[in-house]
Amino acid sequence: MELSIFLSQALGIYLVLIGLICITRRKMMMAAVADMINNRALIYLVGILELLAGIGLVLVHNIWAWNATVIITITGWAMLIEAIAYLVLPYRVVAKIFRRFNTKNWYVGGGLVAVLLGAYLAAVGFGLM
Repeated sequence: MELSIFLSQALGIYLVLIGLICITRRKMMMAAVADMINNRALIYLVGILELLAGIGLVLVHNIWAWNATVIITITGWAMLIEAIAYLVLPYRVVAKIFRRFNTKNWYVGGGLVAVLLGAYLAAVGFGLM
Protein backbone atom coordinates (compact mmCIF):
# COMPACT_ATOMS: atom_id res chain seq x y z
CA MET A 1 0.00 0.00 0.00
CA GLU A 2 2.96 2.34 0.59
CA LEU A 3 3.82 2.09 -3.11
CA SER A 4 0.25 3.00 -4.05
CA ILE A 5 0.40 6.05 -1.79
CA PHE A 6 3.74 7.16 -3.27
CA LEU A 7 2.53 6.65 -6.84
CA SER A 8 -0.73 8.49 -6.08
CA GLN A 9 1.26 11.43 -4.78
CA ALA A 10 3.81 11.47 -7.61
CA LEU A 11 1.38 10.80 -10.46
CA GLY A 12 -1.15 13.20 -8.93
CA ILE A 13 1.32 16.09 -8.82
CA TYR A 14 2.59 15.22 -12.32
CA LEU A 15 -0.91 15.15 -13.82
CA VAL A 16 -1.93 18.44 -12.20
CA LEU A 17 1.21 20.17 -13.50
CA ILE A 18 1.02 18.67 -17.00
CA GLY A 19 -2.70 19.44 -17.18
CA LEU A 20 -2.12 23.07 -16.24
CA ILE A 21 0.72 23.32 -18.78
CA CYS A 22 -1.52 21.85 -21.50
CA ILE A 23 -4.22 24.41 -20.74
CA THR A 24 -2.04 27.49 -20.26
CA ARG A 25 0.75 26.76 -22.75
CA ARG A 26 -1.19 24.89 -25.43
CA LYS A 27 0.31 26.91 -28.31
CA MET A 28 3.82 25.97 -27.20
CA MET A 29 2.76 22.33 -26.73
CA MET A 30 1.11 22.23 -30.15
CA ALA A 31 4.26 23.65 -31.79
CA ALA A 32 6.45 21.13 -29.96
CA VAL A 33 4.27 18.21 -31.04
CA ALA A 34 4.18 19.54 -34.62
CA ASP A 35 7.99 19.57 -34.59
CA MET A 36 8.05 16.08 -33.08
CA ILE A 37 5.90 14.73 -35.92
CA ASN A 38 8.73 15.52 -38.34
CA ASN A 39 11.37 13.75 -36.26
CA ARG A 40 11.18 9.95 -36.52
CA ALA A 41 14.08 9.48 -34.11
CA LEU A 42 12.31 11.53 -31.44
CA ILE A 43 9.10 9.52 -31.85
CA TYR A 44 11.17 6.33 -31.50
CA LEU A 45 12.93 7.68 -28.39
CA VAL A 46 9.62 8.72 -26.80
CA GLY A 47 8.26 5.24 -27.59
CA ILE A 48 11.25 3.52 -25.96
CA LEU A 49 11.09 5.72 -22.83
CA GLU A 50 7.33 5.32 -22.54
CA LEU A 51 7.69 1.56 -23.02
CA LEU A 52 10.19 1.42 -20.17
CA ALA A 53 7.96 3.52 -17.89
CA GLY A 54 4.83 1.54 -18.84
CA ILE A 55 6.47 -1.84 -18.23
CA GLY A 56 7.83 -0.59 -14.91
CA LEU A 57 4.48 0.72 -13.75
CA VAL A 58 2.62 -2.41 -14.85
CA LEU A 59 5.15 -4.68 -13.11
CA VAL A 60 5.13 -2.84 -9.78
CA HIS A 61 1.51 -1.71 -9.67
CA ASN A 62 -0.93 -3.99 -11.49
CA ILE A 63 -3.74 -3.60 -8.95
CA TRP A 64 -7.30 -3.85 -10.25
CA ALA A 65 -9.16 -2.66 -7.14
CA TRP A 66 -12.00 -0.20 -7.67
CA ASN A 67 -10.46 2.74 -5.87
CA ALA A 68 -7.80 5.35 -6.69
CA THR A 69 -5.18 2.65 -7.30
CA VAL A 70 -6.92 1.52 -10.49
CA ILE A 71 -6.14 4.92 -12.05
CA ILE A 72 -2.43 4.20 -11.59
CA THR A 73 -2.83 0.71 -13.07
CA ILE A 74 -4.79 2.00 -16.08
CA THR A 75 -2.16 4.72 -16.60
CA GLY A 76 0.59 2.08 -16.70
CA TRP A 77 -1.29 -0.08 -19.19
CA ALA A 78 -2.16 2.95 -21.34
CA MET A 79 1.51 3.96 -21.43
CA LEU A 80 2.51 0.43 -22.41
CA ILE A 81 -0.08 0.19 -25.20
CA GLU A 82 0.73 3.67 -26.51
CA ALA A 83 4.46 2.95 -26.54
CA ILE A 84 3.97 -0.29 -28.45
CA ALA A 85 1.83 1.60 -30.97
CA TYR A 86 4.58 4.21 -31.46
CA LEU A 87 7.13 1.47 -32.05
CA VAL A 88 5.22 -0.97 -34.28
CA LEU A 89 2.82 1.17 -36.32
CA PRO A 90 4.10 2.65 -39.58
CA TYR A 91 5.48 6.19 -39.24
CA ARG A 92 2.72 7.70 -41.39
CA VAL A 93 0.03 6.22 -39.10
CA VAL A 94 1.73 7.54 -35.95
CA ALA A 95 2.17 10.97 -37.58
CA LYS A 96 -1.52 11.00 -38.58
CA ILE A 97 -2.54 10.19 -34.99
CA PHE A 98 -0.32 12.99 -33.67
CA ARG A 99 -1.83 15.46 -36.15
CA ARG A 100 -5.37 14.36 -35.27
CA PHE A 101 -4.92 15.05 -31.57
CA ASN A 102 -2.70 18.14 -31.85
CA THR A 103 -5.59 20.62 -31.57
CA LYS A 104 -6.61 23.31 -29.09
CA ASN A 105 -9.70 21.38 -27.99
CA TRP A 106 -7.72 18.24 -27.17
CA TYR A 107 -5.22 20.19 -25.07
CA VAL A 108 -7.94 22.01 -23.13
CA GLY A 109 -10.08 18.89 -22.63
CA GLY A 110 -7.14 16.62 -21.90
CA GLY A 111 -5.65 19.22 -19.59
CA LEU A 112 -8.87 19.46 -17.59
CA VAL A 113 -9.11 15.67 -17.30
CA ALA A 114 -5.46 15.51 -16.21
CA VAL A 115 -5.96 18.22 -13.57
CA LEU A 116 -9.07 16.50 -12.17
CA LEU A 117 -7.51 13.02 -12.08
CA GLY A 118 -4.28 14.44 -10.69
CA ALA A 119 -6.05 16.40 -7.96
CA TYR A 120 -8.00 13.28 -6.98
CA LEU A 121 -4.86 11.11 -6.89
CA ALA A 122 -2.90 13.72 -4.95
CA ALA A 123 -5.74 14.17 -2.46
CA VAL A 124 -5.91 10.41 -1.90
CA GLY A 125 -2.13 10.07 -1.75
CA PHE A 126 -1.69 12.87 0.77
CA GLY A 127 -4.59 11.63 2.92
CA LEU A 128 -6.98 14.47 2.15
CA MET A 129 -9.70 12.04 1.05
